[in-house]
Amino acid sequence: MSDPVLVIGAGVAGMTAAVELADNGVQVVLVDRKSTIGGNALNLYKAFPTDDCFYCFEGNRWRPGIRKCFYRSAMIDQPNIELMTNTIIQDISGTPSKFTVKLVIGPQYVDPKKCIMCGLCVEVSEAFALESPQCQPQAVTYDPSKLDEGAKKAEQDCPTKAISLDANPSEKTITVSDIVLATGYHEMQPVAVDEYGYGVLQNVITQLELARILDPNGPLGGRLVRPSDGREAKRIMMIQCVGSRDENYYPFCSKICCVFALKHANIIANERADGRVSVVYMDIRTYDRHERYYREAREAGVEFVRGRISRVVSTEDDTLEITVYDSLLDKYLRFSIDLLVLSSALEPPEGLDEIIKTLGLKTASGYVGPADAASEDEVVVGEHVYACGGVLGPAEIPESVNQARAVVSKILQGRK
Repeated sequence: MSDPVLVIGAGVAGMTAAVELADNGVQVVLVDRKSTIGGNALNLYKAFPTDDCFYCFEGNRWRPGIRKCFYRSAMIDQPNIELMTNTIIQDISGTPSKFTVKLVIGPQYVDPKKCIMCGLCVEVSEAFALESPQCQPQAVTYDPSKLDEGAKKAEQDCPTKAISLDANPSEKTITVSDIVLATGYHEMQPVAVDEYGYGVLQNVITQLELARILDPNGPLGGRLVRPSDGREAKRIMMIQCVGSRDENYYPFCSKICCVFALKHANIIANERADGRVSVVYMDIRTYDRHERYYREAREAGVEFVRGRISRVVSTEDDTLEITVYDSLLDKYLRFSIDLLVLSSALEPPEGLDEIIKTLGLKTASGYVGPADAASEDEVVVGEHVYACGGVLGPAEIPESVNQARAVVSKILQGRK
């Protein structure tokens, strides 16, 4: 019997690869450093290009129907998948087709097999939270840094005894035939970009943070409000290429930021009666079929200003006074807004450089590069090592899914 395949990262690409390998009879160990799987897409609200919940994707031939939900039909019911959350890779050794991988599994404060999500612990302690109604594993999460008397009471009163505040980490060593890197990307936190005031001014946020605000299943129930005081945000400005195409941070274009921003601009313009949106840009790059987002935004009344923000000042009532240089008009414009949203660069995830070094892989702008740049096999990054999704560079969901399926095809061909 062949050794299992290790999939590192349980976002869109990692879950796709794991599910389709498992459907083809391959044992899979799927690991993720977080307690809840889904990656960045867990917080996207509506995902382009379909504007659906991100969990729904085109079904494959092994499952009936034209749509499927990873959380209902695959991650829970597929016996060939061993899901390990709160787990990091400590070491990879051995040889291709016979890798030895040492895993460090974080403390299991909440047993997902026992948790019934009754909500008792969430009610008595801020240390517990439900990441998403669709989260997987179906369990609350616990933050030990917020330990309080309520947490101890929750442990004592938990009806299924699912909580163990004294849980300890553990280690496990496995042997795998192939490794699939699907660690995704990270949204840059632009605290070092001083001119925008991120991290200092509460009403300056990023696009992923805006997605959480707009999400009806998010902490604010979909209400578009200012973080500073909870008042309704009616005037929103977005600034593109924050940290992207910038030699001081990341010289490359993050590819999907424009579409990401326009998706949110359209949601606000079309679904929030009083919402007014301005987008400050250098270039709008809506490649392929995504041009429709730009056209729809123009039709919805979204204002586009080609230029750069030169000054951000917060007033006594937390309104932001913005000065923008309009390069088309060759003049400075002033705006008073409630919320400034930064389209930050998408950067390689934490820990990726160590994996690249350990496996001797090539890099491309900090992401994983193909083993042979001249070939069309971009998902083949080493001998029995593959990559898909955002770990290869910023990618949209359909692109990530297609790359994951390409990885599956390569692995299955190698097992014939």
